[in-house]
Amino acid sequence: MCCLAQTSITRSAPRPVRAAWGIAVFTAIAVAGLFYVKWDPLFHKSLAAAAHHTLGGSIVSGTAAAAPAPSLATAWTYTRTYVGDVWQAMVLGLLLGAGVQALIPADWLRRLLGSSGLGSVALAGLAATPSMM
Repeated sequence: MCCLAQTSITRSAPRPVRAAWGIAVFTAIAVAGLFYVKWDPLFHKSLAAAAHHTLGGSIVSGTAAAAPAPSLATAWTYTRTYVGDVWQAMVLGLLLGAGVQALIPADWLRRLLGSSGLGSVALAGLAATPSMM
């Protein structure tokens, strides 16, 4: 039994190689996901805003007019519209959170972002900037 356990450990990929693959896979998921969910749609929305000089209608009323009177129907319509607009970002957030847990080495994250010093805080802020959250 002991020898079998040692054999399986020696056959696995070295730790730095696994860490590099995990970071590469996480980066690919983050870049592709953020492009699909955030960057591309906001790029097109900014072009439309520049062309029409407006950001579009309200999520509550659907138009630029005043919001409708409060009611359960209005609240339900708003909820359906909001979930329809953000579900992809929510799924991406769950994928990225799981990716941090499963693909990025914990000791690496602890070393880079684990202190309360200016460097760790600045690096965390720079890492969050592309997500525009």
